[in-house]
Amino acid sequence: METIKPTKGTRLHTFFLRYLFFLSLGVILLVVLLLGLTLLALSANIVLPANYAETQISLSRDRIASSRSVTADMIPDLVDYAVFSKEGELLAGNLSEKEAFKAWDAMKKEQSKSITQFYSFIERENEICILRYDLVPQYRSAIMRKYLPNPQLLDILLFIIGVITLATLLAIHFGRNLKKKMFGLQEAIEKIQNQNLDFTINTSGIREIDEISISLEHMREALNSSLKQQWESEQTRREQISALAHDLKTPLTIIRGNAELLQDTVQDDIQREYNDYILKNTMELEKFTKELIDLSKMERKTTREKTHVKTDAFMTEVEQQMRALSLEKQLQVDVQKEMLPAFILIDEERFYRAILNVIANAVEHTPENGKMTLTVQSAVDFFQLTVTDSGRGFSPRDLNEATKQFYRGDPSRNAGNHHGMGLYIAQSIVQSHGGTLLIGNDLTSGGGKVTITIPIKEAPSQNGNQPHAMMTSL
Repeated sequence: METIKPTKGTRLHTFFLRYLFFLSLGVILLVVLLLGLTLLALSANIVLPANYAETQISLSRDRIASSRSVTADMIPDLVDYAVFSKEGELLAGNLSEKEAFKAWDAMKKEQSKSITQFYSFIERENEICILRYDLVPQYRSAIMRKYLPNPQLLDILLFIIGVITLATLLAIHFGRNLKKKMFGLQEAIEKIQNQNLDFTINTSGIREIDEISISLEHMREALNSSLKQQWESEQTRREQISALAHDLKTPLTIIRGNAELLQDTVQDDIQREYNDYILKNTMELEKFTKELIDLSKMERKTTREKTHVKTDAFMTEVEQQMRALSLEKQLQVDVQKEMLPAFILIDEERFYRAILNVIANAVEHTPENGKMTLTVQSAVDFFQLTVTDSGRGFSPRDLNEATKQFYRGDPSRNAGNHHGMGLYIAQSIVQSHGGTLLIGNDLTSGGGKVTITIPIKEAPSQNGNQPHAMMTSL
C-alpha cells in the first residue's frame, strides 16, 4: 500500500497568521467604512458636527446679551440654558433647578466644563445667562436624537458588532477549512478504532498534520504486521488444539471400552477401585476433548443457517432437559413463561447448546435440595431467558471473567467439575445471534443470575408447515 510522502506544505502557524491577516484587513475595512458613512452623514447634514452648538452660541451671543429678556427662541439647537440674577436667583431657563445651580457653581469657580458637558457664560445688564452644551456629534432630527445613541457612540457599537461578526465568520470559515484538512487524519483514526487497517491517508497541505499522518501510517503498517502475525499464530494454535483433540478421541475410546470390559471380569476390591479411577478419568478426558472440539468449531466462525423455530416446542425441550439435569441434586425447578412469541429465528442446535451450558453451570453451583428458576419472556423486539440459582452467587472476579476461555471460577464457587468453557461457548453462540449474555447475582436468592437476550426477527406466515429442523453441527 502506498505510503504518503512528506511535503513542504504550509506551516500550521502560517495557517493561523493568515486568519489574523484577514481579520486585521477586515477591521481596517470596517473602520474605513464607518468613517465613510460618518462623513457622508455629515455632508448630507443628517449628523451635525461636534462643534455645532459652540458655533451657534458664538453667532447668538450678541443677541442674547443685548435683548430685553432671554427667551427660548434665542437659544440655539442642542443647547440648554438658565438665567440668573446677579445675586444668584434662578429666573428662567429649561435646566432643572439642580442642573441650573450646578452650572452657577461652575461659573463661580470659573470652570467652563464639567466631566461631560461645557458651559458658556453671557453677562447681561442685571442678569447672567448660562448656556450648557456638549461637544459631540448629534443628529439634526429630534426623533433620531430621542431613539438612537449619539453618532459617536453608534459608531463604537457598530465597530464592536462588526469586529465580533467578522471574527466569527472568519473563525467558522477557517475552522471548516482546518477540519477539511484534518478529515483524512480523523478518518484514519476511526478506521484504526474499528480494526480496519486497509486505508491510505491523503496529504492535507499542512506540514504538521502531514507529519502526524506519516507517523500514523507507520503505526498502521506496524499494527497490520503485528495483527497478521498474531492471527497466523492464533490460527496455528487453533489447528493444533483441534488436531490434538481429534487425535485423543480414538485412544480415549479404546481405554474407556477396555475399562468397561474389565468391569465385567472378576476383580478384587483394589482392582475394582483402580478400574473405576481409570473409567471416571477417561470419561472426564472425553468430556474435555469434546469441549475442545466445540471450542475449535466456535472459533472458526462458520456461517450457519438460522430457521424460525416454534417457541413452545423448543422451550418444552429445554425445560425437560433442565429437570433431568436437576434430578441428581434433587433441585426444585421453577419455570415461568410470559408472552412468548410463536416463532424465534435461531440456529436451533447451537442456541439449545448455549442454554444448556448456562443451566448446567447453575446446576453445578446450586447446593443439594436448592432451587433453580428459568424465566422466559419477550417484548416486541427481543426474546429473553434468565436462569437463577440459590448458590453462593458470582464473586466480583467471576463477574469480570466468567465468560473467558478456561476460567474455572473463584475457588469458593468452583466445584471442579468443569473446564472453564461452558459460559464462553454460550456467550459466543448468543453473540452470533446478535444477542447478549449478562452475568450477575439475584437479589432475592443471593445466587447467580445469567440473562440471555436475542432480537426477535420477523416471523414467517403461520401456515402450520414452517420447518424448524435441527441443523447439523459444524
